[in-house]
Amino acid sequence: MKNLIYLFIAASMMLVTACSDDDEYVFSELPSERIEAFQKECQTTLRGATDGWKLVYYPQKGVYGGFTFVFRFSEKNRVEMISDFEPIKGDYSYNLNLSEGLVLTFDSDSPIHQLSNPNYGAPAHDGDKGYGLEGDFEFIVKEVKEDVIELIGKKTRVEVKLEKATAADWTTVEKLAEMAGYFVLGNSGLGMTVNGELAIGGRVELNDIFHLCTMAYKDEEGNTVSVETPYIITNEGCLFENEVEVAGVKFSGLTVDLSNGVTNREFVSNDADQAIRFFIMDLSPLNLTPAEVPTFVPNKYIASVDMLKSHDEYIITDMSASLKVEWEALQAELPNFEKFTLEMDRKDGYEGSFRVTAINSGDGKSKSHNYDFGAFTLLNNTVNQVRFDNSKKSHSTSSGFTDKALYDAGENARVGAIYNAFFDSKGFTVIRDSEEIFWIRSIQNPEVWMKLEAD
Repeated sequence: MKNLIYLFIAASMMLVTACSDDDEYVFSELPSERIEAFQKECQTTLRGATDGWKLVYYPQKGVYGGFTFVFRFSEKNRVEMISDFEPIKGDYSYNLNLSEGLVLTFDSDSPIHQLSNPNYGAPAHDGDKGYGLEGDFEFIVKEVKEDVIELIGKKTRVEVKLEKATAADWTTVEKLAEMAGYFVLGNSGLGMTVNGELAIGGRVELNDIFHLCTMAYKDEEGNTVSVETPYIITNEGCLFENEVEVAGVKFSGLTVDLSNGVTNREFVSNDADQAIRFFIMDLSPLNLTPAEVPTFVPNKYIASVDMLKSHDEYIITDMSASLKVEWEALQAELPNFEKFTLEMDRKDGYEGSFRVTAINSGDGKSKSHNYDFGAFTLLNNTVNQVRFDNSKKSHSTSSGFTDKALYDAGENARVGAIYNAFFDSKGFTVIRDSEEIFWIRSIQNPEVWMKLEAD
């Protein structure tokens, strides 16, 4: 059917250019007269709506979320416009031209142009720029009715409808813009509870530009399950394009709960039981100093253990005083010593390894001892306390490491002291300082800690 519509439009234009007004016509009007009459009808209808027109626009349905606009068209080709992301009324220009049938063009920079802004890295194109939200600001006029004007995106061929607005719609869209502001999280993230219990690894990300909601949680086997859905802002929060299921709960949107204030707002699933709640986690850098680490109280909702796994390798760049004595003595005694590191997923069956690296005197190359651990074992029903479980006692060294005995934890007491601290059976509190920096602090003795920086 769409193809027939487009063929009809194209054929109409061919008639306009190919036929002269002197030819004999089956219709009572000439083609040029019909298209001019259609243009006039559209102009009159656009300008005749006292409260303007409302557009609910999904630039790419199923890919990005939706946006709400209200327009009021007036003489001299001016249009007043607001949207759910730009509530301040602005005065812009538009025109109705005959470039491809009858085309409604918003021809000055306005909120609707943001949907085709090429500076936004498009998720559907691996974050590449040049696509934006793939929206249109030129629309072929398909049909004009008293209360509805049907349009087709000139570039994307996405069909949309202008529906006659009410005075209340202008107020509503202004409120939608306020609601949309609650979805802008900045450096904060969102943790997750299900039926009142903290969900290990549960989180949600809200892309407030593309209107995409991504929810993640751990299933019963400990695997991360991720669900992504487009959304549109509503009076109460947001509505998903389709119903989703997260951690066994089916719902179709989120309600914003402001009962604890804007800073501590929560996003609640709109199922009958309101079973899932997403809460604010401020992820701004902490910029902790060593003196602050022993007494710092981390946000218990920030899943710092999961976040620690986001990088492949961390260099241990600082240690508490008792460990630093051993570290500095090791450096003095063995100048070829390079570093201690935490490496993720070094080999199958192991989640990570504690690594000791040095320059091998035989060939001048960096060589390592690797002490692998089987799992990050979460402790005390938390998301920020962990034990590096090395019960399997897996140990390997780089090929050709002729100096290996010098740096072996079983042979070198200084390496052994730091090894024993890292594999403390009581575990650590993991503190996320920033995306690149973490601190691990002994649960048994908070005065013992290490600083990890992503390599």
